[in-house]
Amino acid sequence: MKPITMKPEITFRKEIPRQEMPPPLADMLLIVDDVAADFDILLKAIGDEYVVSIAPDGATALKMIEEFPPDLILLDVVMPEMDGYEVCEKLKANPDTRDIPVIFLTAVTGDDNEEKGLSLGAVDYIAKPYKYALVKARVRNHLALRRSQMELMRQRNQVADAYQKLRHLEKQRDDLVHMIVHDMRSPLTNISCFLDLLSAGEVNDPEYQKNLGSTREAAINLRDMVSDLLDISRMEADQMPLHRRSCDLAQLTHAAVERLSLLAQESQISVHLPDQRGFAYCDPDVTVRIIQNLFGNAIKFTPASGSIRIELAAEDRYARISIADTGCGIPPEYHEKVFEKFGQVEDRKNSHRPSTGLGLTFCKMAAEAQGGGIQLESEPGHGATFHVRLPLAAPHPEPKKEAIEPSFHMAANSNYSRL
Repeated sequence: MKPITMKPEITFRKEIPRQEMPPPLADMLLIVDDVAADFDILLKAIGDEYVVSIAPDGATALKMIEEFPPDLILLDVVMPEMDGYEVCEKLKANPDTRDIPVIFLTAVTGDDNEEKGLSLGAVDYIAKPYKYALVKARVRNHLALRRSQMELMRQRNQVADAYQKLRHLEKQRDDLVHMIVHDMRSPLTNISCFLDLLSAGEVNDPEYQKNLGSTREAAINLRDMVSDLLDISRMEADQMPLHRRSCDLAQLTHAAVERLSLLAQESQISVHLPDQRGFAYCDPDVTVRIIQNLFGNAIKFTPASGSIRIELAAEDRYARISIADTGCGIPPEYHEKVFEKFGQVEDRKNSHRPSTGLGLTFCKMAAEAQGGGIQLESEPGHGATFHVRLPLAAPHPEPKKEAIEPSFHMAANSNYSRL
């Protein structure tokens, strides 16, 4: 590439506009010298393999360096107003320019001068008159050293970033172990106590049946907790087996709600199920678990006398499942965080209901793994609506059975969490 040369009487005092600078296709050099004749000598010595800019004085050089930092600076020592030593001192005091290598150019010889230049941070000292081969070799060597230093810095930054990510993952792992141990302790205690009670109870006793249901609830909660953890790990490794086919989402929705109906024990909630059918190309078991997780979240955060509504619709190439509750809602700044692994909304962390922060992560990853996605609409005090989109499929023939009951009442449950 040809060097950028400027006639001193026209361009030495002119700051080069950004749009006039060439693209950095080669190493960029800046020559700072107040003697115009020296430029031609240096340009001949350097050759045409670099992009070269020139500055006639220290102040102009500092402005050019601030806008377009070069890879190497050839700096004359003796200049009016601001000599090369002062320019170098200013460069080394600036964190943005301190690492740019500086080679001093001077007709002033002597060990004291060279020692002063090197002590200010220069990497080399070239005396006038210039020897072409020596100038070219030193420029090439220092540019090679500069590239090596930058590569080492890049690698160091990569190692530092990897270390920070590793520390973050280790903290997540420790948090996960703590949460799982804490969350498993409660249902395991329930199972143990209920089994002790059942061993002495009558099979037809209503209290016996209630305890049996509670034991089953605790066991299912443990199973789902472990399933979410294992399936998230498999999806992250792209090893989650999916068996997709055309599925009736109304049937999957009813199966998911029926699965949780025994867990709704605390307060009465009006649950409205879809009265229309929708079809998606998906894995039925995985999709049922998505609906179960979202429905369980809605149960947890919907107060007594509230309602949960599940609707089906078709949008372009996707079937949509919407699960809306009348709970406390989620602030907009947490709409992305709730889907993160172990993500929890601050005002929900103190909930007495256990939460590993994996349920919505599973829903998001499972929906995306099937070619769809998930979206949250919510405002504090106005409930939350989760929209799951899955690839649309052709409808099935109408089933020959009773119509789907659109709604029923069930109790909220304490063993499922939104986060």
